[in-house]
Amino acid sequence: MSGFSAKAFGKYLVSVGTIALAAQAQAQSPPQPEAASDEIIVTAQRRVERLQDVPISASVISGADLQKKNMTSLEQLTAETPAVVVTKGGAANRLSIRGVGSGDNNPLFEQSVATFIDNVYQGRSRSNGASFLDIARVEILKGPQSVYFGNNSIAGVLNIVTRDPGDRLEGYARGSYNFDFNAATVEGAVGGPISDTLGIRVAGVATRGNGYIRDEGLGGLRIPRVRSYAGRATLRWQPIEELTWTVKASAEHSRQTGAIADEIAYCPPDPLFTAGATGSCLVALNRGEDVKLNQVRSHSPGQGIDLDTQSYVSTLAYDAGPLELSAITAYSHTKYNQRLDTDGTSATLTHFTTPERFSQFSQEFRIATPRDSWVALDAGAYFNREYIHGGVNYNFTSLNSRLTGAFAALAPLGSFGQYDDYRQRSKTYATYAHLTFRPTEELTLSVGGRQSWVDKSIVLNQGFGIAANSFGDITPYPDATLQALGDRFGTAAGLGVAAVRNARRLDAHFSPSAVLSYQPTPALNLYAKYTNGFKAGGFNGLEHTGAAAALSFGPEYVDGYEAGIKSQWFNRRLTLNVAVFRNDFSDLQVSASQNFGVGVVNVIGNAGGARAQGIEVEGRWRITSELTTGLSLTLLDSKYTDYRNAAGNALDVQQGRPFVDLTGTRTRYAPKYSGNYTLDYLAPITSGLKLHLNGNAFFTGKYNFSNNNDPFLAQDAYVRLGAIIGLADADDRWEVSLVGKNLTDKLVRIFGTNLAQSRGSYLIGTDEPRSIAIQANLRF
Repeated sequence: MSGFSAKAFGKYLVSVGTIALAAQAQAQSPPQPEAASDEIIVTAQRRVERLQDVPISASVISGADLQKKNMTSLEQLTAETPAVVVTKGGAANRLSIRGVGSGDNNPLFEQSVATFIDNVYQGRSRSNGASFLDIARVEILKGPQSVYFGNNSIAGVLNIVTRDPGDRLEGYARGSYNFDFNAATVEGAVGGPISDTLGIRVAGVATRGNGYIRDEGLGGLRIPRVRSYAGRATLRWQPIEELTWTVKASAEHSRQTGAIADEIAYCPPDPLFTAGATGSCLVALNRGEDVKLNQVRSHSPGQGIDLDTQSYVSTLAYDAGPLELSAITAYSHTKYNQRLDTDGTSATLTHFTTPERFSQFSQEFRIATPRDSWVALDAGAYFNREYIHGGVNYNFTSLNSRLTGAFAALAPLGSFGQYDDYRQRSKTYATYAHLTFRPTEELTLSVGGRQSWVDKSIVLNQGFGIAANSFGDITPYPDATLQALGDRFGTAAGLGVAAVRNARRLDAHFSPSAVLSYQPTPALNLYAKYTNGFKAGGFNGLEHTGAAAALSFGPEYVDGYEAGIKSQWFNRRLTLNVAVFRNDFSDLQVSASQNFGVGVVNVIGNAGGARAQGIEVEGRWRITSELTTGLSLTLLDSKYTDYRNAAGNALDVQQGRPFVDLTGTRTRYAPKYSGNYTLDYLAPITSGLKLHLNGNAFFTGKYNFSNNNDPFLAQDAYVRLGAIIGLADADDRWEVSLVGKNLTDKLVRIFGTNLAQSRGSYLIGTDEPRSIAIQANLRF
């Protein structure tokens, strides 16, 4: 795709558009005997619209389809979505669209891929691990979405919409059991009117089960072992036809044994690492532990993830005729604690504990006019306040053998420890406006912009002390003399400095956008758009050098260009959407971990630039009334256009290059191609029963999943197959099905990091292996 240019882009759009207009004229006559079923509805522009009418490249999956495919989280959904990645990580989860996302080595990163639930921005990446519950649909909006969604949506948006009470009593119950993971899920919801003006809906889900990594350190338990419970209550009050007030309250309680599903790999390391097996890798080999990447490991007991969340959302909407007014008020609180065995062995060498408390309050006011007039307005004001108190407690038992000589007085007191304790406060203010002009019935021009102001401050307290337990808090040394000695040892060991630092930064930016759309018929929509995006700067909560300049990093910007054609043919039996895009990023916020032997150093900063460009195709063809096929395809060229002085990977450091030039290399999670092909068959077999058969093939080219192009942290091209066999009644009141995933049992690498004190060895996480589940759905 190196020849991709604005000129070629324009020629492509004009030629395809001309062909489409001509073909549409022929395809409209004569009419076909049967139209396709339900249109896909989205709120990608904060209005209820057909997906075909919205000038955005998007993938949408309904809540019903999520249940049929037994998808219970964003991780599972995006595993079948081209060029979209959501995985768990250490300091932060990893989210990426079109090869661009935020690094995961800094817990204070704002994500470049923003997540919204019921129009409310979710300020922490940890929220992406929440269970799906009573979902109406999930919209994956690709590219910058700065005007309507604002907060940090520089690479894209994951927009989750939950169900509201309807105008009649209805609900569902669903149960599933995974034979391979010994995991069960029970979910249900019921709702409807309880008076002429008031409706209610309640939903809940419980998940209990094991995972897919056999942990010999836990007696062969398969991890991650999950115990999760979530619930939501929704009230909808409509005292008069024009006024609606919706209130949602939700909570989740989750306990996970085993934490991140990773294991030691490349132990002993490649011969290019001349020191051979060292540190944790050497300990694992001496203990005879499994060091192959085969979903078997031997970690210390005590690892886990605890998550408790609460959220409350109030949406007040008033239709005043020429004006639609709305106010969204939201508050959420998250309590999180992760315990990680970062040495990857059954010994206690290097353990991390990452507690975090997060609270968020947001308020948005919006005004809109009807879209059916020649000019329409969407405008609003937004405020968001966040408070994060978290950190990392490090148990460096591996350093105890060095507490000798001048530092011998520290040895009897316990294992050496280090702590990072950060408290960050942030406030975001924004105003936005979007004007849509319709000079003719077919032509639409939209212009708009968003002005944002972001105020962040941090207090970062870092120091050294005693790690009394494998996981948990670090306690200070008992007197000032010993504390000073511990501080000196920590610095001498290369772990950084002990200090309390304060910083504040203010960022402001105006993000304009423009969209031109031509829709000669409801079945054909041609559009071109420009969007400028912005993500505020921030702080490195794990910065250990003490250098003032290293604590903060600057804003990130993008200029996004997209043109596309959305079309439906043969009486809507065939839907074919094609988009061409180019996103030019400047001052891209990046992170990388470097292994200098003693420990892993996190490097945070701004790259000069990156460019993500390519073509996206979404197609769905109803071949017959029983048989439907679909294809989602992304061809992607995502590279750094300027990334000098990047932190080198482990091999670079080994060869004396701690900093390298990554200009021209591909970004993380950026395969040249990826796609998903589906085939769905639904047909009656008796007067009261239907047979449902579904098969899908997700395919992708090779990609690197490190931040610094580490050749050992890459995944080769693969194809992963899935299938569904189901039996349902004619009225879709119930369905029983078998759901198979990863049927050819591909070992897929999805994330990795350096293994501390073991240069050339890594901790690598893999995706779920082959599994078969049975599930039953009952609707009433």
